[in-house]
Amino acid sequence: MTALPLDPDRLAPDAANPSVSTVMRDEVVFCLPSNTIDVVAKLMADNDLTEIPVLIDRRPVGYVRAADIVDKLVEGAVIVAGSDLVRPSVTDVTARDILHTPPLLVDERDRLLDVLASMRQRERQSALVMHEDELPVGMLTAREIADHLARQLQGAAVDA
Repeated sequence: MTALPLDPDRLAPDAANPSVSTVMRDEVVFCLPSNTIDVVAKLMADNDLTEIPVLIDRRPVGYVRAADIVDKLVEGAVIVAGSDLVRPSVTDVTARDILHTPPLLVDERDRLLDVLASMRQRERQSALVMHEDELPVGMLTAREIADHLARQLQGAAVDA
């Protein structure tokens, strides 16, 4: 009989440095390269994001930053007008035009502090969480990190 390898994280998880899968947002909000940036801006606003991954066939190809959309607005490439329900797109600028690469991909088993260090080093606001380098399964943003820290602080206050 062969012994199974022991996974210390499953035996004694570190509450201060959990795996990303326990902190991440379970939904993946994304856009396509062909989406106009007014559509992308709406997705970002509706989901409280400052960066959004760009996917083709569920594969990450890059990301778009809110700051780049604002730059296009300032340049006059985008016009803000009316409700998105009653007006057609007011720009020909697409996500493809302001796409950044590479996307920040992390494994769902990575430790939170390692991912935070990587985000800081790369000056990124979000990370796309992947399952075995195959498919995106979630996102890690400042919102999820703040929620995690708030839960830790509440737990510390209860323990005190």
